[in-house]
Amino acid sequence: MLEVFGNRRVRRPLMSGALCAVAFWSFGMLAIERGAPSSPRVEAQEPEPAEPEVPLLGALESVPVPLPPNLDDFVSNRKAAIVLGKALFWDMQVGGDGRTACASCHFHAGADNRTKNTLAPRTGTFRGANAQLTATDFPFHRLADPNEKRSGDNPVIFDTSEVVGSQGVVKKLFLGINEDSAIDRGETVADPIFNVGGTNVRQVTGRNAPTVINAVYNDRNFWDGRANRFFNGVNPFGDMDPDAKVWRSNKNGALRQVRILLDNASLASQAVGPPNNEVEMSWDGRTFAELGRKMLQLRPLALQRIDPNDSVLGDFVIGRKDDRRGFREKISYADLIRRAFPPAYWRSEEITPTGHTQMEANFSLFWGLSIMLYESTLVSDDSPFDRYMKGDQKALSSKAKEGLEIFTNQGKCIACHSGPEFTGAAISQLRGVLADPDEPMIELMAMQNGSNAFYDGGFYNIGVRPTTEDLGVGGRHPTLGPWALARRVQEGQRPDLNGRSITIGPSDRIAVDGAFKTPTLRNVELTGPYMHNGGMRTLTEVVQFYARRADFFEENIDNLDPDVDGIGHILGNDARVQAVVEFLKSLTDERVRNQAAPFDHPELIIPNGASGFANGVAIDNEIVLPAVGRRGSSPIPAFDQVVR
Repeated sequence: MLEVFGNRRVRRPLMSGALCAVAFWSFGMLAIERGAPSSPRVEAQEPEPAEPEVPLLGALESVPVPLPPNLDDFVSNRKAAIVLGKALFWDMQVGGDGRTACASCHFHAGADNRTKNTLAPRTGTFRGANAQLTATDFPFHRLADPNEKRSGDNPVIFDTSEVVGSQGVVKKLFLGINEDSAIDRGETVADPIFNVGGTNVRQVTGRNAPTVINAVYNDRNFWDGRANRFFNGVNPFGDMDPDAKVWRSNKNGALRQVRILLDNASLASQAVGPPNNEVEMSWDGRTFAELGRKMLQLRPLALQRIDPNDSVLGDFVIGRKDDRRGFREKISYADLIRRAFPPAYWRSEEITPTGHTQMEANFSLFWGLSIMLYESTLVSDDSPFDRYMKGDQKALSSKAKEGLEIFTNQGKCIACHSGPEFTGAAISQLRGVLADPDEPMIELMAMQNGSNAFYDGGFYNIGVRPTTEDLGVGGRHPTLGPWALARRVQEGQRPDLNGRSITIGPSDRIAVDGAFKTPTLRNVELTGPYMHNGGMRTLTEVVQFYARRADFFEENIDNLDPDVDGIGHILGNDARVQAVVEFLKSLTDERVRNQAAPFDHPELIIPNGASGFANGVAIDNEIVLPAVGRRGSSPIPAFDQVVR
């Protein structure tokens, strides 16, 4: 059944609202439906509110973890692949500098909370490299009164197009790997942006790093959706790239290139993007085959301590009393690949035309699938909200319940942040167990300006920044075409739309410019700063933004989501704003806060800006993230507790 929030159709369970009745849908979704919502409680002395209606929300465990249906054709031992994936994800040796891992941008509740040298320019002014963020820098678009929409009486008092991104590597050209070394050979290139007094500092990415926790549920990944749902074994572009092929050998060891596609694998598509990106992890020009050659000669995590009680890696470490780092000597990345993947993808002794072994040439395949499988274990399904949805009515405070009612009703937040995943960009809602079989993944919607336009489900322009600053899913690959499914259809491509077809004529309107993937709200308390530009420090700032309406309402009107026109019910009412914040905090899984399994991890040395300069080289200010075992450690802070 489809119901309407504003101008958007929202899928609800096909059942009636019996008070506190627990029901299982035919496809396994657990839902708790409650009586009609009461008026929100504002003053503490008012009676307790009735249990709020909860449409299309549920405990996360009710949604199956989506993985490729043909995964076993490519992975022979999933447990070994998870070990390989966790080791690769956290290994600093992957970076061209021997210090940058995937985890360097995803170490804090799966996101990044660093505060120095994290600004990147978009358009206009730039405060410069190596700047230190403080609370006074936020929000990046500031009104005289944050509780009222922009007007002549409420002017903008500060605005910047800068982005809080993640620092990667210093700008260099890749010259080759060094035998038995984590540091690649590179030639320094003068960086006109990320330098201090002419000395290069680490480059910063152009968008805020989203969390990898629960990312396995996303239909597409990256903010702009360019990490395709299909993994082609080579790059992020999936079925868009017909030339992406991996090497397969027959029983005699003869090699041939084959095209593969694994559905439900956007995490694998995402994983193969950053390792050789010249900003994020590598000197410019390194290939995956060269990265494979490098890593296959290095001991896994050789620079980092691993807790013997690590939930995945504990069986591979050296001992508690020994201060040595990494895996035991006899366990290599090649060993893990042989355990995890069928021989047809690594056994050949034939050399490829580029001079690499089959295992080196297919390293992108092993990398993507193993990290996908590791990240598929990072599911946070034990928050107070999950317990509430499973029947524990005391799991949420009365204030959080008030916030939940606002979230699902007056706030219309559920229009985008729907389902147990708290994002409409999830597989379950676009083409999975919660999807309407008659709905393709492209929908026709009445936009904020009153016109009808096609858009990609789960991607919305909400007016955080002007559309022209960042096109998001409205962008395109220089040769393969647009990221947006709607534009792909309009331009004659035939992307998979859950078996459905849709016709979009050349003159039909498409509203995808400036639209970004709806992020999950799970653990959002810990994943600041917020929005794709990282321009908001606190959850209060985020809720105030939605309450007053889009900051760039008129500027973005042609592509603007219809439901970001303000929430009069809470505008200027701090008690109601804080009720929504309280509800959002109920989505935190304490295992994430305490880094307990499956969110435990090896040691990580994290650069946080430059502390000085010597001989033309920036010296990193380092944060040491200690190794944590399955039982966890001390709680991690929220971003607004770090940036004060």
